[in-house]
Amino acid sequence: MKCHFTVTLCVFSFELSWVQSYDTGGACKSRDYGHGSTVCVCNEKYCDDLLAVQPPEVGKAQVISSNKDGVRWDVKIQEFQEHGNDVVSPVEILKIDRDDVKLYQKIIGFGGAFTDASGLNIQSVPEPLQEMILRAYYSPNGLEYSLGRIPVGGTDFSTRPYTYDDLKLGDVDPLLSKFSLTPEDLNYKIPLVKRALKMSGNPVKLFASAWGAPGWMKTNGKIYGKGKLLPQFYSSWAQYHVLFLKSYESHNISFWGLTTQNEPTDGLVKDFSFNSIGWTAEEQAAWIGEHLGPALHNSSYGTLKIMILDDNRFLLTGWVKDVMSNKQAATYVSGVAIHWYLDFVTPANVLDYTHKSYPDLFLLYTEACTGQWPWQPLKVVLGSWVRAQNYAADIIENLQHWVSGWTDWNLALDMKGGPNWAKNFVDSPIIVNAKDGEFYKQPMYYALAHFTKALPEGSQRVEINSSLAFDNSTIGLSYVGFVRPDNATSLILLNKSHEKIKIQLQEEKVGVLDLTLEAFSITTVTWKH
Repeated sequence: MKCHFTVTLCVFSFELSWVQSYDTGGACKSRDYGHGSTVCVCNEKYCDDLLAVQPPEVGKAQVISSNKDGVRWDVKIQEFQEHGNDVVSPVEILKIDRDDVKLYQKIIGFGGAFTDASGLNIQSVPEPLQEMILRAYYSPNGLEYSLGRIPVGGTDFSTRPYTYDDLKLGDVDPLLSKFSLTPEDLNYKIPLVKRALKMSGNPVKLFASAWGAPGWMKTNGKIYGKGKLLPQFYSSWAQYHVLFLKSYESHNISFWGLTTQNEPTDGLVKDFSFNSIGWTAEEQAAWIGEHLGPALHNSSYGTLKIMILDDNRFLLTGWVKDVMSNKQAATYVSGVAIHWYLDFVTPANVLDYTHKSYPDLFLLYTEACTGQWPWQPLKVVLGSWVRAQNYAADIIENLQHWVSGWTDWNLALDMKGGPNWAKNFVDSPIIVNAKDGEFYKQPMYYALAHFTKALPEGSQRVEINSSLAFDNSTIGLSYVGFVRPDNATSLILLNKSHEKIKIQLQEEKVGVLDLTLEAFSITTVTWKH
């Protein structure tokens, strides 16, 4: 029996047998670990699917919700009315006029990172579970990811510090004659990337990011720690990236983009604990303009999107200004890569300022995870709705301020949040329990789904006018709306309040839609014009 639309049928299906079909909407098999909400359990017999975001006929809306109480990707169809219900409780009226509307940035995509740790964890389980994890992210019945970040060499989420040209102390290799991919690439990254690309229903844009250079290229002689790139090896480091791209191309993997360095300020920190290179913006601009840009353009990779910064947004305005002030570097730069970790201390208007100053540069979030702070002793929190809510709130805020996409960190981690050779354990939307032959879809996973499935590439942010009918109606509420390439509209709403919130959605040519947003919930509404 296939699992169709009702919970009853879904439960009956997974109790009898696992049907390896990915064209239906299976229900979450929930488990409560006592951390405020639940995870969805997947094993060799069963895993839930996510029905597509698909607008019904004109006059109706698809309403999808997830909440702290354990509802996951609940799909309903609701009709627009000529007039809304009488207002009997606090309500916010949201108006969209598609005939006279202001449009903003277009979506590039959403995705995650193919780290060594992700590969190790995915391959630690039997083949059916491996396939489920990859499908959970890249298939039409999963998150429908359209981006993938691939580290150039190792990161802290490897089992060892390494690069592609490691030598014994005192040796150098400026011509990179000893450059070669490692077992980590051949066993963990490349095979899984190829499988993900094959199952995806949409093109996937891959971008590469380097963490640490070979020790012989750096001032401190180590892959990690405080140290800059020695100027005499600037050209070698640029060619190192070209060789990486060529090596992956030999395995039929091509790239859309490249960031110029993961968190370039890490390598300026004393005793920094994992793979890093320290850069100032001026130094990086010189390297881009005189070495990286020409190296790519003199090869077959001149169309790659070069993204600068790849660090927290408190650095944004100064870093972009300093790099773009270098006219030689500016000719090669297409976008700005940003990390989410310190968004809570940096106002989002720095994104607006950057867009206004450099409107031709796209803004793309390239890394996010939670559980990374020293004051978070429990790195993996199974069933945390708070972490899901934080993800959703950050994505909405950034989309409201010219950001064109959002990339999560590790695709899959173990129960400790690793492996990580520097013991920098964190959380992930999917946690693998290889010992018990299971993996868990965290609330974060479903929070991401409300964006990744609703906003395909090319979706364009639309202006939403708000009219408050009562005071305090917006407490705990945030939202963002997009017009999709299929000309439907998707509105994503987050209720961070412990109370229900009433919403009245008005579109002149379609009608009025009355919505009730449950406490601590995420809702995606999609309709045709």
